[in-house]
Amino acid sequence: MILMSQNLVENPSFESFLECPDHLGNFGQDLKYWSVPTLGSTDYFNACSLSMGVPNNFMGKQMAKFGEGYLGFYMYAPEDYREYVQGELRQPLQKDLTYTLSFYINLAENSDYAIRDFDILLSSKPLEIKIKKGLSKWQLSKIEGNNFTFIEILGDQFFIDESSWTKVSTTFVANGDERFITVGNFKDNATTRRQKLVKEKNVKGAYYYLDMIYVGEGIQSYALDEAHVFENVFFNFDEFELGDNGTQEIKRVFNYLQSDSTLQIVINGYTDSMGTNSYNMELSDKRALAVANRLIQLGLAGKRITWNGFGAARPLGNNGDEEGRAQNRRVEFIISKSLEK
Repeated sequence: MILMSQNLVENPSFESFLECPDHLGNFGQDLKYWSVPTLGSTDYFNACSLSMGVPNNFMGKQMAKFGEGYLGFYMYAPEDYREYVQGELRQPLQKDLTYTLSFYINLAENSDYAIRDFDILLSSKPLEIKIKKGLSKWQLSKIEGNNFTFIEILGDQFFIDESSWTKVSTTFVANGDERFITVGNFKDNATTRRQKLVKEKNVKGAYYYLDMIYVGEGIQSYALDEAHVFENVFFNFDEFELGDNGTQEIKRVFNYLQSDSTLQIVINGYTDSMGTNSYNMELSDKRALAVANRLIQLGLAGKRITWNGFGAARPLGNNGDEEGRAQNRRVEFIISKSLEK
């Protein structure tokens, strides 16, 4: 369990709707507390619908991360076409306070591109701009009487996972009075970091499902003395190099540990069931050490870190298929209070 402060986003996982969706571009009309700030036609999917259903719909197949609904939108498309979502917060943000922002994304199967960055705009008033192309900082600069906080989430790698939801998270300091949140891609095609996928699809572009948007005061905290999996920290078969993957999650854990000098962390590495027990024990130990070294590089004292390798023990997924084995190639952590006085 992860302990978080109250979510300030109204209807954060898109469960409260006015009408069960039955056609494309219905997000702005069907959802409570949500709208679209431009003429882009963002989509709403819910298990109640046959035509705009969950898990099966025209862009692929995906279960909701929370509840029975999620949205779908183009983060990249020909001729700079863009789609956005705009939501309302329960109360204005307070000046100079630190907030955590997060959401879950999944690349739709019918996409032929993937991107690696997301943009967030927080504003004191809602946006209504009659364009189908991307919002730009230049366009926003022309708007008077609206206070903006712009956040760029620069991804460590391309978001290409079509099966599992990926958590995207960051922290920011509020300018004060922000009441609305807009999520999308504010860059044009030329400056969007994108990757062409091998498959050829009729739908041209990078289309993502999105679920559970969170904005809450403070840094992310974790339940003590419980095992947590480092989200988005994955290893290829027979590898222990960390690279840049999972950097955001490791930084979140580091920030929490730095907020209280009495906290210590135990890092446990695991493998899938391929290979001998002795080899897997060594490999899992190297995976745990790779994460420990990243925390030390960020500035955490080595004496506050313990790491272990457990090989193929305690599998989370089925070792009989690749998806399950990938899930088992993981690193977990347990945070606890130091017994030293």
